[in-house]
Amino acid sequence: MSVQLRDKTIERIEEKYLITKTEKTALMKKISKELEHDEYYKEEVLSLYFDTENYDLAIKSIDRPNFREKVRVRAYDKPRKTSKVFFEVKTKLVQGKRKIGDKRRLLIKLGDFYNYYEKGEDLEKIIEEFSKGDKQQMQIARELDYITKHYQLVPKVVISADRTAFKAKGDSDFRLTFDENLRFRETELKLEKGSKGEKYFPAIGEKKRAIIMEVKTMNAMPPWFVKELGRLHIYPQRFSKYGKIYQLINERNKK
Repeated sequence: MSVQLRDKTIERIEEKYLITKTEKTALMKKISKELEHDEYYKEEVLSLYFDTENYDLAIKSIDRPNFREKVRVRAYDKPRKTSKVFFEVKTKLVQGKRKIGDKRRLLIKLGDFYNYYEKGEDLEKIIEEFSKGDKQQMQIARELDYITKHYQLVPKVVISADRTAFKAKGDSDFRLTFDENLRFRETELKLEKGSKGEKYFPAIGEKKRAIIMEVKTMNAMPPWFVKELGRLHIYPQRFSKYGKIYQLINERNKK
């Protein structure tokens, strides 16, 4: 798959929902005429999450302060070391009922990321060569380098899911994604190892609401979408993939 850096900095309103297969089918039956396939319609999403030794970022995510952040390397489909991946910091700011998500990310070869993180090579020099001196990319490289070193971040878990993505016809700012077969692993923390791992929802005994639907938009949700959510009684739910998986891991470690 060809990965492009569509936006180096993305700020948008985000909402998540846990739904059943039946609810997904019913919803898509009503709204599919309003949607079209996203550029990355069907893909396997793999993310390597970084944290402090004591999981400070995960704990902060669970405590849900008004501002929180996550650092990860994200790939689409099984990457090679020569594949392009995103090294990114994702933040969330809560302002009243508004949840504003922001992603600042670098496009980098997976092998170059390992050279930076494992061998101590200069991230700015890597990015300068790779992005041909793009000033915004250079600024994000400095920010990510600072966060990684300041928090002394280490790889903690690989999380993957099978994603389908849509956008509204005539409004690419409205994006709808469905993540299924959420899985994770705490070992073999290399993205080139693929998406193998334990399935999250069977691990917690959940058999029905195992689809994570996420809405991402720059503006208000369109009326046709809000109408169908209300008709099907589908409501937003707090669900951080990394936070939930950390909780499961932490509970197991206590036993």
